[in-house]
Parts: sequence; structure tokens; C-alpha cells
Amino acid sequence: MAYNKAREEKEWKRWKEQEEKNLRKYGADESMIQELRSMDWEDFNAERRYREHQAPFPEYENFQVTEIGEPEIDGIQPLLENIEDERLLHILLESDRKTLQILLLKIMGFSIREIAEKMEMPENTVYTRMKRLRKKIKNIKKSEQN
Repeated sequence: MAYNKAREEKEWKRWKEQEEKNLRKYGADESMIQELRSMDWEDFNAERRYREHQAPFPEYENFQVTEIGEPEIDGIQPLLENIEDERLLHILLESDRKTLQILLLKIMGFSIREIAEKMEMPENTVYTRMKRLRKKIKNIKKSEQN
């Protein structure tokens, strides 16, 4: 089911009102209550932004996934060793080392800003390298469809 912002916001407000009622009952300072409210609202909005960008896959809603151990990828060589698609592997082998390092850091969960800081390069350079790599990978998919 898709994310419904209005419903989630209504539930959040109901929860928050109950929490504030309890805080007032136990003598909490009004400024502290307002500070908690603003922090919780920021958290709610961050979660909302995340959930709104998640793609729903209704055909897989009841699909049960058994837990399998994913290989720990802690370097470029282990990354390349775990690529099964030969065309993708070929593209990655043709890529320069910095692009592979960026890809590895992205897989590890770093943001573009963090990657740029670690690699000591502008954020736009990181975006450009990722965009070029993405374009090459998309060309593989296009060639498969034709």
C-alpha cells in the first residue's frame, strides 16, 4: 500500500496530543513540550520524505524472503568478485578507480556529500561520475530489451 501522508499526519497529531497531555499532567515545562514537538515534527517530516520516495511493489506484497547472508563488501576487489552479470562487470572494469571508489562508498550507504568529503572532490563531480556510470548501465538494459 502506498504511503498516505494525510493519514500518517493525523495519526502523528493524535499521538503527539496524547503525549503532550501526559507531559502536562506530570508538570513538564511548556517550553520543553514545544521543543519536543518541533523535534518530533522534524523527525516525522524526515520519515515522510523517505517513505514518499519508496516505490510500492504490490505484486510482491505477500512475497516471503528468506534471509540469506549477503557477502560483506569492504573493497573494490570484493565488489567486482560479487558481480555476476558479465556486461556489468565489463563496464565496472572499464571504469576508473575513483568511480569505483564512489560506487563502493554509495553501496556502503554514504551520502553524496560524505563521499565528496572523503574523496576530496566537489559534490558535482561525484554526481557526474555516478550519472555517467548509471547511463552506461542503462544502455545495457536498453540493449537487452531490443
